[in-house]
Amino acid sequence: MKANIAFCPHFHQPHFQLYHTREEVYRNSYLPWLELLEAAAEEPGFHINLHFSGPLLLWLAQEKPAYLQRLKTLLEKDGCRLIGGLADEAFSQLSARPDDILFQVREYANLTTRFLGVNPQEWEGIHVVEREAGEWTLYHLAMAARMLGAAPVFYLDAETFYEPHFNYPGGPFDYCRRYFGIHDPHSRTTVSHLPLEMLFFALRDEIGGEEFFVLPVHSQFRYCLLKRLPLAAGDRSSIKPGQYVYYLKDAAEKSQEMARRLGKELEPVIVIFEDAEKLGQWSKDSQGDASWLLEFIRLVRKDPDLRFCGLRSYLKQQGYLDTYPTATSRSYPEWENWTARRGIRGVTFGDERLRKVMARHRDLERRIQDVDRWVLRDIEISGLPRLLLRDTVMDSPHRFRLVEEILAARHPQELARAYRVIQRVRNLAYQEDPRWASRHPSYGSCAYFDLQGLAYLELAERLADRMREQLTGDIQPWPEIEIRDWDLDGEDEVVVRTGHQTVVIHARRGQVVYQHAIRENRGLAELLDFLEKEMLYPVTYSEVLGLSHSLVFTETDSELREEFYPEGGRVERCRNSMGVSFAALKDGEWVPLEQESPGYRLVSAKTHEAEAIIMLEQSVNLPDGDGPLLLRVEKNFRVSDKSLCMSIEVQVVDGSLRERVCLVPELVTSVVPSDERELKPSSWLGIEGEGDEVVCEVLRPRTGEGSRCEVSRLPQPRRLAYVCENINGRGSTFRNSLFWALDTGSEIKQVVIEPAVKSYYRGHVFDSHSELGYDASGLLIRPYVEIIGGQASFQVEFSWQLGSGPERDEYRHVLQLL
Repeated sequence: MKANIAFCPHFHQPHFQLYHTREEVYRNSYLPWLELLEAAAEEPGFHINLHFSGPLLLWLAQEKPAYLQRLKTLLEKDGCRLIGGLADEAFSQLSARPDDILFQVREYANLTTRFLGVNPQEWEGIHVVEREAGEWTLYHLAMAARMLGAAPVFYLDAETFYEPHFNYPGGPFDYCRRYFGIHDPHSRTTVSHLPLEMLFFALRDEIGGEEFFVLPVHSQFRYCLLKRLPLAAGDRSSIKPGQYVYYLKDAAEKSQEMARRLGKELEPVIVIFEDAEKLGQWSKDSQGDASWLLEFIRLVRKDPDLRFCGLRSYLKQQGYLDTYPTATSRSYPEWENWTARRGIRGVTFGDERLRKVMARHRDLERRIQDVDRWVLRDIEISGLPRLLLRDTVMDSPHRFRLVEEILAARHPQELARAYRVIQRVRNLAYQEDPRWASRHPSYGSCAYFDLQGLAYLELAERLADRMREQLTGDIQPWPEIEIRDWDLDGEDEVVVRTGHQTVVIHARRGQVVYQHAIRENRGLAELLDFLEKEMLYPVTYSEVLGLSHSLVFTETDSELREEFYPEGGRVERCRNSMGVSFAALKDGEWVPLEQESPGYRLVSAKTHEAEAIIMLEQSVNLPDGDGPLLLRVEKNFRVSDKSLCMSIEVQVVDGSLRERVCLVPELVTSVVPSDERELKPSSWLGIEGEGDEVVCEVLRPRTGEGSRCEVSRLPQPRRLAYVCENINGRGSTFRNSLFWALDTGSEIKQVVIEPAVKSYYRGHVFDSHSELGYDASGLLIRPYVEIIGGQASFQVEFSWQLGSGPERDEYRHVLQLL
């Protein structure tokens, strides 16, 4: 027997990863790996297939060029080969465009050619992000491989993509048995399955005529690799290199015997795929892991029945077992659990915060689609209908390249450059980690990745506006107002854009569900210059959040959960801004009141001079002593260029107050400080006030210990400044500042200050990650305004200052939040 081992470690970091994390993984894992590979590559019979994510290659090029040079030298040796992939580890299946996968593969080819001297024709295969491979993904990856001359070879999980068992009469999916108590004789199939023991050969498949090959990955060999330490409490198992080699040989022998019974004299291949960070970073024992791996390599090299191989080279030497289709639109079992067996779409559209990112993607894609159609409208081919040509291009994998070429040939060069950098931003913002890591049970909330992506998306949308203006000669009018189902929840939002902000107001909830601000409304040349420097080869550490920042983009809040059954039937809503609640004074404390209301009714949404004005109203029933209390609530938003003003009028229309009741607006922002170097973020709240003192409660979260509340007395607040200090990976510092100017018709009785979200997905992610504070979720300010004489009013003007802000000594009262 001769068995082949295709060893495929995957080295990956996302764009916008924190400085501290990158440097730690570099020390613990990437350097030890390089030293190990340099030693192993000198030995005969060694072969390895390496995949480096595009973001990691860019980081190495900018921060560790000597490492990249050593890696390039290593790849010149016979035993070290590279696996291709997507430039941004992007989930391109989420995109609204058919050309993004080809763009991603081509951009990755540019990276490997430029930094490593490896062109796509030399790749051993192509890495599929998270091995989530629906028909769309596989078809476009295979097409991209063919166009670039790369081998359309993928590794996919055997247990997922080649399920070994089908349905049968009396089985769990026999619905006659479930509903009528009889076995369904038709619950059979004539199609033979391949048992897992057979899945150690290359298998051919095709979708839409595009041929590709799959080498299955078996979870046993992922989990057992480097299994030196316990995985969790109660785990006492460890696996030595000799045991691991025994498992490999046993699986290969059984597989070869089964193939021989089919008349196939093929050598099996065992694909060992695993995250490279398992060496050193997971265990924090680089030396121990390296010793284990070197011993494993030595045992394979000396064993006459085993040899290392590449993916493409194995296929070239052995061929494939048969054409056998993959079960598409699936991924590996843990992934299936995290995504509710709906893939990345299950995470992205099933989570309210991530869905907002998709809404911004669609906004930009709509803008650039308008540009594409404008560019294509003047292109003619004799005898061919113009609309047919346009639609053909719009649905083509070559759409981006063709439009870029037309812009370069027929329009000023800056338009083609702008078009390219917008495409770069779009693709980068689909990168892997924000789409699922923030919903992983042990990783915690990762909004930081999305915030950076959204910052670039906003600037790219502004650049698309400038492109359209130059192409059409029509100047973008501000403000711009639309009423549409922005976040695809079946309900309308009012979407307002001005020169310096984007605001989305949920019509029924009467809340600001998303708000993004930019520091400067730049022209085409300035925007293009900035985005090209930042995005053509994405910079490792940026100050973009000092130029463009989401102000309301909050985490889902477990306090806003609607649960249907404990096992997981639930919906968690985001803690949005400018909401309204009510509280009653009971035993000396203000207690929240349950309110009944069908929601707000949109009265009008219009522009007047330089403002967008949105008027809403609702009726609210409150419990009050022996009878209900009916209130009319009128809420008006005025969105100007650089601020957002909300006013509320509350009036009792039926019933009378039997106890003291307060109107409680919720002023929310998701802005947080960051310190990538020392992980010591800092933020503070400055308060200016006048008149009688008011109780101010500040909630201080303590991980695992509950929270404590600090109580002080301050003058009636009139102006608040929230200042966040930021230190990026380069050590550059800047601050972002938010301001609320308050005006009330009666005195404020109390102010409560707390994190915007105190916990998310409670009970479904690890407790230590579910609990959030001022460092992760932002700020919530609740002023309590008493209803006196049957009415109350409140007005707040919200503004910002990105990249700078006031000093602490400008405020009489300062609360240090972090």
